[in-house]
Amino acid sequence: MRILGGLVWVALSLMGVGRVDAAEPEVKRVSVAQLLQTLRGAAAGSDADLAQQLVGLELTERMTHSQESEALATAPGEKARTALRLIADRAAFLDPESEAVAGDPTPDAAATRAMLVKVVNYVNTTNRQLPNLMAERTTTSFEDRPQEDALGATGVVSYSYLPLHWTGGSTVTVTYRDRREVVDEKAGKEKREGAGIGGLVTSGEFGPILSTVVGDALQGKITWARWEKDGGTVAVFHYQVPVEKSKYRVQFCCVVGGYNGDGTPQLEKFDERAAYHGEIAFDPSNGAVLRVTATAEMAAGGLVPHAWFAITYGPVMIGGRSYICPLHGVAKLQAHTTGQKAAFSRANYQGAAKNYLNDVVFSNYRRFGSEMRMVPAAVQ
Repeated sequence: MRILGGLVWVALSLMGVGRVDAAEPEVKRVSVAQLLQTLRGAAAGSDADLAQQLVGLELTERMTHSQESEALATAPGEKARTALRLIADRAAFLDPESEAVAGDPTPDAAATRAMLVKVVNYVNTTNRQLPNLMAERTTTSFEDRPQEDALGATGVVSYSYLPLHWTGGSTVTVTYRDRREVVDEKAGKEKREGAGIGGLVTSGEFGPILSTVVGDALQGKITWARWEKDGGTVAVFHYQVPVEKSKYRVQFCCVVGGYNGDGTPQLEKFDERAAYHGEIAFDPSNGAVLRVTATAEMAAGGLVPHAWFAITYGPVMIGGRSYICPLHGVAKLQAHTTGQKAAFSRANYQGAAKNYLNDVVFSNYRRFGSEMRMVPAAVQ
């Protein structure tokens, strides 16, 4: 998915994947309240035990930011926190629980228009408000593996099912300078396991994504959705963008289209503009965007049948002042792996669908550049 200067893409290779036998776990759907109760009851247990207890749980509703913070604070260790983050991320595109929906009256048309103007003004000025800054972007990648028989260079290879699991992590320095976002890969730290983090990558959270979504939504359709309670009253708009008005591109790299004489795969990239819909949650007092989601409307049976992203923004202290900056992001994509018949997603792709998920956290915000402090000389 390309969003102006931002890019979300997936790289897939069927080469070098080992055989791991695993049965698909039974999914247990629970509410946010039930999940939090499970965490409180397991507070005295070990990290590994709680992580195992969380395997197979799936939320029926989205957690609010405060609920996520409570859940992660309850976890006794990194294994449980990773399992909790995965549960919350998979539910990031659902409606919140009924207790988080405020019962305030629905605003009339004039009030709705006034709030929309505030959102547009905020998005148009947010890049100008941000100082030159640096932050760390920590990405944790998850993938599953469907059960299938795939054609490899030497014949058919059988793969057993493997659920969403950690495949890699990366921490890179993001510099926002002169209203442009630059990732310093050389300054980042990276850890890898298996295929590593080469699959799903996101960027553009400091402005391009907001500008594109709001700009497209104004060309499409925006409607009132609801009030929410999350440390205060939050207003939510729903939007829908037709493909002819969309600047949202879904890209996939790469599918194996065949093999060369030396056994190396012939990789082909998919790139298609997509219609999409989602939500914009904001502070009704000033229009500050606090959460934006997008769901691509892809053709059923296409190479990429599903693609989503969600970004949460919040106050961050930088140089003694508070700014609204990216805090957390979730990117999900589903792609078929075999059976390419044409260069567009509306062709018929066979093969099981593979899921990718990235959890992205922004931290360690500071001003870009050096600081100097004047200290008076000691009095003799």
